[in-house]
Amino acid sequence: MADVYMNEQATIRRSWVMAAVLFLAAAIPLGIVWTLSCQTQLRRLEAGAVPLATDSPEGRRAATEISQERRNVGFGWADVGAAALGAGLLTYAATKRPRSAWAAVAAAAPIIYLVLSTAWMAVSRDTLPVLRLAASLGAMVAYVGVARPMSGRLQYGVCCACLGTLAVFFGLWEPPLPKPIPIRKHLIAMEATLLRALPGWTGHHKRLDEAVEKTLGADEYLNLELKPPEGNYGVTIFVTYNANAMSKVPHVPWVCMVQSGFRIVSQRQDELALERLPGREIKPNVILFDPPEGTGRTRAMIFHYFNVGGVYTWNREWTRVLATSGSLTGSYLSQTQIVVYFEPRDGEDPTAKGSTPYRAGLEMLNLVAPLLEKDYYPSLHDGCEGG
Repeated sequence: MADVYMNEQATIRRSWVMAAVLFLAAAIPLGIVWTLSCQTQLRRLEAGAVPLATDSPEGRRAATEISQERRNVGFGWADVGAAALGAGLLTYAATKRPRSAWAAVAAAAPIIYLVLSTAWMAVSRDTLPVLRLAASLGAMVAYVGVARPMSGRLQYGVCCACLGTLAVFFGLWEPPLPKPIPIRKHLIAMEATLLRALPGWTGHHKRLDEAVEKTLGADEYLNLELKPPEGNYGVTIFVTYNANAMSKVPHVPWVCMVQSGFRIVSQRQDELALERLPGREIKPNVILFDPPEGTGRTRAMIFHYFNVGGVYTWNREWTRVLATSGSLTGSYLSQTQIVVYFEPRDGEDPTAKGSTPYRAGLEMLNLVAPLLEKDYYPSLHDGCEGG
């Protein structure tokens, strides 16, 4: 009876080994096809990048995409090699030669690597990446059947192989770059739209210095300086847009203004239900600044917020979290600042919601935010309507 039992266990173990080998064998051609498609995409990107200026937003984006695609090709061929190595080790383990049990232990490393390497691509739900992940998971499940009857010493070796592979993989792997989501219309077009919507107002888009543009790192921006037909104040509308949400979060007013010599007097977040943006609430930072002493410059009140893929937030750190969460499917990052420059008026608290600067900023925000939603921000859902 003992011999029969041992034979049955050996047969079961060989079945698990065979199943794992078959899944790994299936992963090899799937990996080759996927890697060749990545190479084709890489050649297409390299050809398209030739006419682009390297310091332009399009050129920088193309260089980033090329770099990522090269990594994809490298990982693709490594996946093929891992599948072949795992299949070879398990085949050797089935021969019952001396030390063949340790070959089965070593097979854990390429199998775990293969699962990790194919998992992130399957998030796209495209057929080929999903099939690659399915083959990898199948090999892992079958390998569990191989490892279960091992001795405690061998199972300890399996654990060490898995942990070592995890450490090496996450030491080399980088999160995939988000799919760029281009803006629907150039931000500079908003200048004419706003001037038409504000009879009597004058102003123009003022381009930033080249060094400031590079520091800003935005794909597009609008820096529109406006003057009303009457009233002792001025308004600047500053909007940035990055097609890649994981771009550097643009400089924020509580950093830039302070570096320019302004001093923060107060800062809070106000929940605003804008009349022209029904069903959406924006909670911007409302910041009051005093000018540098002895400069004769006016005070400034800023309404400031971020938009990450259609989600509004005032918090810079939460903006980074939102950008990271959209890293696989793609998302965009935009920042809006409505700056009201004004002379102090006796007896008026500028932070009060009925004050002249507050009402001026809110009126402009009620115009700019819906316009961005309707005509500029892309939709992440259907690619047609505004965000």
